[in-house]
Amino acid sequence: MPNEESFIAAYSPAARHRIAFASNGKVGTELRDDNRTFRTEIAKSLIQSPESANDDLIRDLYDAETSYSKASFGVHHQFVSCLASQLLERGGEINISHYLACVFRGQDAYLSSQCVILTKDARDRAIATINTMIERSNGDVPPYYQRIRDNLART
Repeated sequence: MPNEESFIAAYSPAARHRIAFASNGKVGTELRDDNRTFRTEIAKSLIQSPESANDDLIRDLYDAETSYSKASFGVHHQFVSCLASQLLERGGEINISHYLACVFRGQDAYLSSQCVILTKDARDRAIATINTMIERSNGDVPPYYQRIRDNLART
């Protein structure tokens, strides 16, 4: 795994093209994603040690995996759940906003993104961040923001 480890350690958005969802424009069983194999190896490595990745890599992988999930009509639950957990655990408006932007890319991605393991502190911070985003927008956000917030509060 040296290639994956060095990619993770040195990751910057300039390398996004290596892990981005690269579709052939088809869906379901006809879908081909040129980056799927490498992205899978990176995700497998991150499941073992998510702390080795920077926030940019976590966001970019979550974006790619939720996009892939939508087009493939399936999901690699362990990857999406781990990446969602990392975004929420790391917190901050950038990560929470990214989570909210990608979470509803199909039912499979949504369900896996709800299967998160968070510390109480991270959960409370995520809820507070979503509340702030809702308040700042005067309630002009998609209704699922409140649904996500409420789901986090129940866990």
